[in-house]
Amino acid sequence: MSDRSRRLSRLALLALAGLLAASGAQAQSWRRGEGYAPPPGRQGPPPSRQFADPDRAANAARNATGGRVLGVQGGNQDGQNGYRVRILQPDGRVRSLHFDPRSGAVRD
Repeated sequence: MSDRSRRLSRLALLALAGLLAASGAQAQSWRRGEGYAPPPGRQGPPPSRQFADPDRAANAARNATGGRVLGVQGGNQDGQNGYRVRILQPDGRVRSLHFDPRSGAVRD
């Protein structure tokens, strides 16, 4: 191994060690019980329903249109929290629908 290769290897190891040390310090600052507080307005659904509602939104939009789900994301329409579902319809058009998790309704 040449002298240059050894120097590059050492430099890479030092950079990696620095990144690991920095990420470890950042992870500690986010532990619960150590001053962590979620950002305001970012409470979200309870953990038990966290993954159920996007799946329900996708299934409801798929059943309502007969199309293919392109994506689901949290959304807000007319002050109502819910999910925005993008659908590729059988005729090739893309629609955005709003799913209300409380009522289960899908609307444009």
